This record gives sequence, structure tokens and C-alpha cells, in this order.
Amino acid sequence: MKEFTHALELTGLFDGIGATELEPMLNCIDARVEVVKKDSIILLAGDKPSFVGIVVSGQVHIVREDFEGNRSLLAVLTTGGIFAEALCCAGVPESPVTVFADCDSTIILLGFYRIMQTCPNSCPFHRALIENMLRLIACKNLLLQSHMEILSMKTIRARVMRYFESFLHEQGREITIPLNREELANYLCVDRSALSHELMKMKQDGLIEYRKNEFVLK
Repeated sequence: MKEFTHALELTGLFDGIGATELEPMLNCIDARVEVVKKDSIILLAGDKPSFVGIVVSGQVHIVREDFEGNRSLLAVLTTGGIFAEALCCAGVPESPVTVFADCDSTIILLGFYRIMQTCPNSCPFHRALIENMLRLIACKNLLLQSHMEILSMKTIRARVMRYFESFLHEQGREITIPLNREELANYLCVDRSALSHELMKMKQDGLIEYRKNEFVLK
């Protein structure tokens, strides 16, 4: 697990837990490494969530499908991304979303109930782990609210700008988004061709410059 230390630190789940304590703690919570191929399903909608996943390399998509088979992209996770923690905490019997590998990826699966229950070995850092998990769940709820706010915008331009604004704090006005055009259209719940047309209009209006998934906000 030592080769994945940096990725695990990015999650925030192990804040306040030293490197020397990390390895035995991972053993305590039944952590295991899974190598998944592109398009492999990690968690299928309808299955009962029982583990928390951490992406340590590659990229993972979280999607929801309606009765007609239309797919909506809810989130894209890269190194340090964490998934299924809120589902496990809520105790849902069936996952409403599917999680799959967008490319060859490596993930670490953690037993959720081993995280939240008192450690039988009296692990001194288990309390910090529980507190971190609750904080991550709260942050994920805020991200969900942000996504809902984006979808409440009435125009494609408004949705695009609100999405871009979410990157300003960390990246400034020159941003790189983790989505290609089709994925961005799915995330914003708009038609791909209409999105491309609107991006061109925004460029003509002097609002943005872009190349593939790199954008400059004027």
C-alpha cells in the first residue's frame, strides 16, 4: 500500500493519521487493491453498497440511468477521488447509481462498517478516521447541491459559466476541466451539439477562449 500513500492523502480521509499508522489502519479496515479495466463496472445500480472506493490511478465515472436508458453523468473522479461513502452511510439497500472505470484504473476498497465501528484493536487513530469520513460526506452533499444549482440554470450559457466558476478558487481563470464535450453535455444535461454551438458563441462574445478541455475565462 505504500506506493498509494500520496493518493490516499489526497482524499482527506486520513488527515491527522501519520504514515507509520496508515499501513496497520488499512489492514484493520480490510483495505484491498483492485485493478479494473476500462469500462469495468465497480458498483452496479441496484446492488447494495458495502464498501468505500478510493481512486489511486486512472479515472472513474458515476452515472445514473433512467428507465429509457438515458445516462446522466453525475461525477468524474481522478486520483484521490472517493465514492460510495454517502450511500454506505445512508444504508441504502440498492445503489441508485453505477460506478465504472472510464480507463484502466486502480482503486482501493475499504470496508465501510469497519471504518465506522469501534476498532476491536483499540486503534488510537480510529476516531480521527470516523470524523474525517463524516466531514467528507458533508462535503459531498455540498457538491451535490452545487450540481443541482447548475441544473437549475435556465440557459446552456448559464450552466456552463456556473460550472466553470466552480474551478476558479483552485485554478484561477485558466482552468482545465476533467470532461470532454460529450461528458460535459451529459453533466450539464444538455444536447452535445447545442453545447458546442454555445461555446463557440461564448468565444465570439469574448467570454472565453478554449482548446479541447482547457479554458480561459475572460
